[in-house]
Amino acid sequence: MQSRSNFFVFFLILTTLLSCSQSKENPEGSLNDVQFAVPKTMDIEYGSPTISFRVQFNKAPKAGDQIVLGSLSPCAITNISNTSFDVNIASLWPSLVNGNYTVSIKRGNSTQNRGEMKVVVNAGGDLTPAAGSTVYGKVTCEGKGIPNVSVSDGIEVVRTDKDGVYQLKSKKYHKYVFVSVPSGYEPYAQGLLPIIHAQLEKSESVAERVDFQLQKVSGQENHTMLVLGDIHLARRTNDQEQFKSFVKDMNAFVSSVAGPVYALTLGDMTWDKYWKANSYGYKEYLNEDAKGLKNITVYHTIGNHDHSMFAIGDYNTVAEYKKVMAPTYYSFNIGNVHYVVLDDVLCTNGGPDGTHTEKDDKGNVGYARKYDAKIDDQQLEWLKKDLSYVSTATPLVVTMHIPLYNASGSNKMENASDFAKILSPYSQVQLFTAHTHVIYNVDKSSSNHIFEHNAGSVCGTWWWTGKETPGIHIGQDGSPGGYSVVKVNGTSFSWQYKGTGYEIDHQFRTYDRNKISITVPDFDTGIWGTSSSANEVYINVWNYDPSWKVEVSENGTPLTVSKETVLDPLHLLSYTVRRGASANFVTTKNSHTFKVKATSASSTLEIKVTDRFGNVYTETMTRPKAFTVDEYKIQ
Repeated sequence: MQSRSNFFVFFLILTTLLSCSQSKENPEGSLNDVQFAVPKTMDIEYGSPTISFRVQFNKAPKAGDQIVLGSLSPCAITNISNTSFDVNIASLWPSLVNGNYTVSIKRGNSTQNRGEMKVVVNAGGDLTPAAGSTVYGKVTCEGKGIPNVSVSDGIEVVRTDKDGVYQLKSKKYHKYVFVSVPSGYEPYAQGLLPIIHAQLEKSESVAERVDFQLQKVSGQENHTMLVLGDIHLARRTNDQEQFKSFVKDMNAFVSSVAGPVYALTLGDMTWDKYWKANSYGYKEYLNEDAKGLKNITVYHTIGNHDHSMFAIGDYNTVAEYKKVMAPTYYSFNIGNVHYVVLDDVLCTNGGPDGTHTEKDDKGNVGYARKYDAKIDDQQLEWLKKDLSYVSTATPLVVTMHIPLYNASGSNKMENASDFAKILSPYSQVQLFTAHTHVIYNVDKSSSNHIFEHNAGSVCGTWWWTGKETPGIHIGQDGSPGGYSVVKVNGTSFSWQYKGTGYEIDHQFRTYDRNKISITVPDFDTGIWGTSSSANEVYINVWNYDPSWKVEVSENGTPLTVSKETVLDPLHLLSYTVRRGASANFVTTKNSHTFKVKATSASSTLEIKVTDRFGNVYTETMTRPKAFTVDEYKIQ
């Protein structure tokens, strides 16, 4: 009887609780009863206090409900009726800028996503196209026009008038318009991306208005630019997990730097071969991985693997990139520096009949990868127009994916001479390139004022060494995966390469030749293929240029230092040895390694490396020095 009585009491309590629960309002359920239309595009005049939505099926929101646009603060819903309601957006200015926003309705702690809406902010006021103008608009800061700003469609370049108004006679070839952000201003951003360009929606013959919002800043004359070579995220080789280490490193570095900090990629953020096979492309790069980068705006350069293998010819291969990422070439200004981003990948894939095909890893048919290292004539003409508004005393920073020069200084890009001629009037040109996944510097400043930095890569060996040998993350020349840190002080530049996971003073790596003997089937490992007792020490100084100095002493006595062209043994150990016959990215010779010969196998060497800016990096090398993964891995 006691058990039956207990059960009855329990049943009454449970019934009461369920009844109480059901009698309470279910916030999620009540949100389901709210129906309203999210327009594909909403035009909003800058500073407008409200926007409106249309109610559907008489299912209006309730007083106290809010609307959330993207990651912006919730906004109160007002003027509710069975057909429409307003949203108070006054608090969102000036953060509300051109871009795509999710539209969510919020009640209490419950939020529901109702779709995505493109917001187009215009500066307001009466503005009409000039005769022949097909694209026009206004460049503003907090509603006020900014004069003398370059605006371009990738072919023509015009300047804004005293009221910030521009008029473009555009054929809309690229289907976008972009602003060259002037010094003293910054663009707003959505996530990592600066809002510097807008898609053109109407036909060539129809004039359309596009306005740009900028924000005033100070202190740009001294700034830091982080330059990021090949990232190659593709949802393979454990790349996303490894990329987290890079994000952590870069966030920590950004937070440690005084003054404005920006970033510039050098192309190949993704890998088109895996866009379909691994469902990973630009949007996944932006929304899954790169979004972890904090407090920084990232400008992007296009690479060969950012051109689609699923389209024919150069124009079609970049159509999606221009919509999602950035213009394929553009410019902007920070402080006293004019930055120019270029596309030197001229895609010729598919052939004239589109029959030259290949498949990705999942059997999706694309077009065989073919491209020339070349800047097309249209782009060179645009560059001349862009630079016509830039004083030749202004230092230039230029980025593109494929190097202008080989490590030897010979031309790598097809029309290198034509390109260099355009830049030659400028007294200082810092050119940053990638593509090779190695580091080398070519100084031609005495002839055409160009100093090229082929600037390594974030991904090292396409993330392979970190997968095969955890704790070792290096490129084929032995340079660590990482990024360049460029310091700008007025018109003066200095730079260092920072390996991911290392302090910035980690600028070389030493090897005790006596302890190394490496063999790989069907691969010539060079000097490392046999054992040695010659007491030689090798020093890989990855960002070396002829202005650097490498000094080594043994018991106070200087040793003779010679420059060698060799394979990096750590890359052999961490990748080529492990992959063997299946290695696609085998170790390559580099010319930034140095050799000394000690008098004994156990003496301690003092190594001192001085860069071109007087920064000194040292190591007391206790020998014999083991050649193991544990000796060299990131701690």
